[in-house]
Amino acid sequence: MNKSFPYWSISLSELIKDLDTTILGISDEKASDRNNKSMITPMQSILVSDIRLLLTQFKSPLVLLLIFAVILSAILGEYTNTFIILGIIFLSALLGFWQERKANHALRKLRDMVQVKATVLRNNIEKDIPASQVVYGDVILLNAGDIIPADCIIVESNDLHISEASLTGESFPVEKEIGLMPIDTPLSKRKNCVFKGTNVINGTAKVLAVYTNSKTEFGKISGALSWHEPETAFEKGIKKFGYMIMQITMILSIIIFIINIYLGKNVIDSILFALALAVGMTPELLPAIITITLSAGAKRLVDKKVIVKKLSAIQNLGAVNVFCSDKTGTLTEGKISVQYTVDSNDNDWPRIKTFAYLNSRFETGFTNPMDEAIRNLTDIDIDGYQKVDEVPYDFIRKRLSIAVAFQGMHLLITKGALKNILEVCDSVELASGNRLPLNQMRNKIITIHEKYSRQGFRTIGLCYKDITGDPLINKKDERDMTFLGLVILADTIKPGIANIIHELKSSGVTLKLITGDNQLAAAFVGKKIGLQSENVLTGGELRKMSEEALAIKVNEIDVFAEIEPNQKERLVRALQKSGNVVSFIGDGINDVSALKTADVGITVDNAVDIAKETADIVLMEKNLEVLQEGILEGRKTFINTLKYIFITTSANFGNMFSVAGTSLFLPFLPLLPKQILLLNFLSDLPAMTIASDKVDAELLNKPRKWNAMLIRKFMIVFGIESSLFDFLTFGTLLWLFKANIEQFQTGWFIESCITEILILLVIRTQRSSFKSKPGKYLIYMSIIVSIGITTLPYFCFSSLMGFTPLPITIFIGMVGIAFLYAFIAEITKRIFFRRVSL
Repeated sequence: MNKSFPYWSISLSELIKDLDTTILGISDEKASDRNNKSMITPMQSILVSDIRLLLTQFKSPLVLLLIFAVILSAILGEYTNTFIILGIIFLSALLGFWQERKANHALRKLRDMVQVKATVLRNNIEKDIPASQVVYGDVILLNAGDIIPADCIIVESNDLHISEASLTGESFPVEKEIGLMPIDTPLSKRKNCVFKGTNVINGTAKVLAVYTNSKTEFGKISGALSWHEPETAFEKGIKKFGYMIMQITMILSIIIFIINIYLGKNVIDSILFALALAVGMTPELLPAIITITLSAGAKRLVDKKVIVKKLSAIQNLGAVNVFCSDKTGTLTEGKISVQYTVDSNDNDWPRIKTFAYLNSRFETGFTNPMDEAIRNLTDIDIDGYQKVDEVPYDFIRKRLSIAVAFQGMHLLITKGALKNILEVCDSVELASGNRLPLNQMRNKIITIHEKYSRQGFRTIGLCYKDITGDPLINKKDERDMTFLGLVILADTIKPGIANIIHELKSSGVTLKLITGDNQLAAAFVGKKIGLQSENVLTGGELRKMSEEALAIKVNEIDVFAEIEPNQKERLVRALQKSGNVVSFIGDGINDVSALKTADVGITVDNAVDIAKETADIVLMEKNLEVLQEGILEGRKTFINTLKYIFITTSANFGNMFSVAGTSLFLPFLPLLPKQILLLNFLSDLPAMTIASDKVDAELLNKPRKWNAMLIRKFMIVFGIESSLFDFLTFGTLLWLFKANIEQFQTGWFIESCITEILILLVIRTQRSSFKSKPGKYLIYMSIIVSIGITTLPYFCFSSLMGFTPLPITIFIGMVGIAFLYAFIAEITKRIFFRRVSL
């Protein structure tokens, strides 16, 4: 569809002609042809993404300045150094690019596993297809919770309400209807249209797709939008850490440059040295390390049927200490079945079963497990019944009504929460055929309801009335009805769930049960699974509480019952306000606001589209055990990321600080710029394998949060220790071995490289380094780099790097100092972590 026109003011017949479609939908062949013409191919998209990723490897101002200085050096005739330094810079960039590309590719595959679907008519046959494959001319069927995949005109509508907050900013749902609107109607007033990116709050509809992808209203503005996920506490901490290192680096480099110029050293060499020093001190691989570590965690979770949509969620998952869960499918089997259908005297009555079945059978909106349980009833004779109309369920009324025709009569059958059903009734019909005023039976009905609730059953109220006159119904017709009875449903608690909750508690995570079920049923389940259920906070009580009172109370209560959709979000915010990191699991449209607010939003694969789109993590199976694994994976990721930071702030930072300081007292540069960059590159190779490193079990026993004070203390203690051993190395080379310039630079390079590898193996664990086995890739890479470093001076091209073969005495001395440093660092580590807790 290339031309733009005011489709909201054009008749349906004209639109169908213009779009070359029918009210029964288009054919698969025509849809495929339109998709091929309008979609960007996956290869094109990946190529553009790869080019952008490669360019981001050079976005550091320090790297750009270094490239500029090297080019300036080439202009002045230093061609060999220019090519060597540029080669090392590009090798470092390619290393980061390759690792991040691999991580991003894995993430793309994960996201493809959780696609938002759309129900379309193709040749009048309903089909579920990926929402991205909807084309103009498609006829789409909408239900509550669906995300709208295109800009559409409404063909049929039943109590349709749309949330357009993502497009117009309007916070209240907008009621939609069929009809024509004037050409000049603004977007927010087009009641006969629905737009891509918005979602169905309530009702059902059949709509015709007019525009897709970039031609939609959302597509037109999405390029101009600058929207980012809120930063996690971990990301904020990393950013602050980066700024701190950058400030120290810039100040130190500028001072070193000025002093070297003052001492009469070559200007270009001084510029290159200062910039190389800055690059060496900067943890430029930190973003790549974080991405790789998170991606590795996400891939491990796939094996446990957990799909991570947003990598930052793994960081948050490691810090979670409160987990908010509904009941059905998470704590229970999720296999709901009808146990009894009883009247107001607690007598079995088949008519209740029939009317409940009719209501669920003819419902067209979003169904829940209770509807499915009722539909599974057998031996129900509904011959002769025909659906006439429907009033969909919503979370205000908590009712659903169906109008049916039978033998020339019309009936309105309504089911829903007992309290909300009794609100629209004025009489009660018994299995005996007697009809009594509701007031006479109300207490007895409530007593029966409480009896089953105390046993953990869920109850649904059912009522009906004869319709006279127009059989088309609306919400106002739900009055003066006759109460029939209760549908009693059972959902068995999962075996072993109490043990899992106990294990979560042992690892520092508290479970909060948040359910719309009544207080008695919620308390029963809470007690069975080991929660404190003597005190249950209900939605009614919550409504009366201030934010301050709730922030205190929410930590004292484990079970929340009769909770309304907007109250779920309020509970999450209250928990966060009192200092908790909160995870929330939900799969319905009423869970979306809480999923968005939680630090980690979790849903399931069969959830409504808007829940899947909002959530950070999608479970292929609704299982609390896999979430426990996810929490441990989050903690592993946090610890492994911290290991790289520790390396950067100890050996790496300490070495560069020492090089900077020594350059002020030596008549030559202690390390050449190209040697500093090579040192930085080689030491990063083992660090890249941190993502797959093993983590000590004792570090996984509680939630982990960013601790800037810990990192600062670590940097001071181990940075100073590293510098002291560097100065020992300088003294040994200068005064003991009387090393010349090339021997000095070669000896210090070897000692620094070996030191960084050894310190990585030391501080990767709080245990004795000999009692905690590193990951196999870390071992392999450490051995390879160590061999490469020690043999490097003996290659024919080593002179180009400024290296020279070392006498055996100097070589042994450098290796000896490195191992002495590792031994002292091991002792320092034990003392440090006894006094400072991670």
